[in-house]
Amino acid sequence: MMPSYSARISALLLLMITAVGGCLMAPLSVPIAYQPESNVTPVPGASSVRVHVVSEDQRANTTTVGQYDQQSVVTSNNVGDTARDAVQSELRARGFVIDNGPASTEVRLQVEKLNGHFLSSLFYSSYTAELIMHVEVERPGKVIAYSQSFDVTETTHPAVFGSVSKDFGDALSGALKQAVTKLFDDPAFMHALIAKP
Repeated sequence: MMPSYSARISALLLLMITAVGGCLMAPLSVPIAYQPESNVTPVPGASSVRVHVVSEDQRANTTTVGQYDQQSVVTSNNVGDTARDAVQSELRARGFVIDNGPASTEVRLQVEKLNGHFLSSLFYSSYTAELIMHVEVERPGKVIAYSQSFDVTETTHPAVFGSVSKDFGDALSGALKQAVTKLFDDPAFMHALIAKP
């Protein structure tokens, strides 16, 4: 016996609601990427300095980086590892030797906040990300030679037919790029790495 027309429509509606509801409940995964600076000038004396970079994700909630509408947003890669790799790539480009030996100077990154949100109105929409990152330089012998926090905000405006995941990720990636740029623009950071104890 064939189900009635209304039974088929009801079943189809139930299936559609379940599918859409499942999509809304699943977290949105976004990438965080870092593009190293190009044409970086090596730092004099950097080739004789061994540096070990470590990173800790100290955010209160390490699983999400925000919300898009009713959907949680998570990163598709590890936030702490991405920050560490970004700083390592910039140190390497400037001539520092990346090494985790006991005589290495340690650069310690602490990601304290990384959060993004989407704002939309009739004429305007944007993705905004905030990153707070604390950086310390510890020389052998447990001497803290540098300690500084960086609080940056990045806002991007999505393309008309852009991808939510890409646009949200671009804002988060832009915040990381800003923080790393500020770190390497700080002469005290370079001095802490190069200066003889």
